[in-house]
Amino acid sequence: MMRRKMMKDRLKQARKAAGFSRAKVAQAMHKSPYTVKAWETTERKPRTMREIKRLCSLLNIRVEWYLAGEGPMRPVKTEAREQELLALFSELTDEQQEAVLGMLRVMGNNS
Repeated sequence: MMRRKMMKDRLKQARKAAGFSRAKVAQAMHKSPYTVKAWETTERKPRTMREIKRLCSLLNIRVEWYLAGEGPMRPVKTEAREQELLALFSELTDEQQEAVLGMLRVMGNNS
């Protein structure tokens, strides 16, 4: 019961952060505004994973965040340089990764 309560709170937070009214979400989801209100105020929730994915895509939120409150609310977008950095970092040994992280922490604190 607690998890669903938190889901409805997260939905309301995400909808407001996206600047959408309940009516706008309802229209985009092909639902009634009463259904969206019920998702935010009662134990009702989207019925299928397909609906959940569509809702999350509409609000630009991560499914894992909506369902379980895990990780960041929004998807993390990486640019080409960040992708290259991650690829190179993953090839390092554990000790090398720790050294790089330490260096980046120091550099970040000096900004």
